[in-house]
Amino acid sequence: MLYFIRHGETDDNRNNLWMGRKDLPLNQTGIHQAKAAAKKIATLPIELIITSPLIRARQTAELIAQQHPGAPAVRIADWLTERDFGPYEGMKKTSTNRIAMNASASVESMESLTKRIAALNNVLEPHEHLLIVSHSGVYRCLIESLGYQSSSKQNSLKNAELVSLTRHCGTY
Repeated sequence: MLYFIRHGETDDNRNNLWMGRKDLPLNQTGIHQAKAAAKKIATLPIELIITSPLIRARQTAELIAQQHPGAPAVRIADWLTERDFGPYEGMKKTSTNRIAMNASASVESMESLTKRIAALNNVLEPHEHLLIVSHSGVYRCLIESLGYQSSSKQNSLKNAELVSLTRHCGTY
């Protein structure tokens, strides 16, 4: 089974700002969220945790691993890093800014993100129960571009929200 959790809250999340590669730690709410999620995840037979190298995801992954009775290893995977929003990092999330950001050549393209995230296929086979700790952009890419289906009906996740993922055959 493949599980995915978005990192806990940061101050930029609270202020509705794009972070991208900006490397911010969890705030107190985010730490609380990660610890609460860890209690739920402790009942799952997780063998391995793969996390983005950004501190907010690593902190979430480490808090989960510390509370898990199976003490799963935590591996950092650069390909799980959030999309690079370039000059839009730190800007307020608005529909106008989103349109401009998606049209900008200074922002990582969805095609580039999709190619990067496709590396997930290389780590799935040897592990029956895997947890990914990453970002909302990575989650959306898995759902919208790589053919994964989520236990959630939403195309984005709240901070520290856990979902299970399945893959449709014949995609990407």
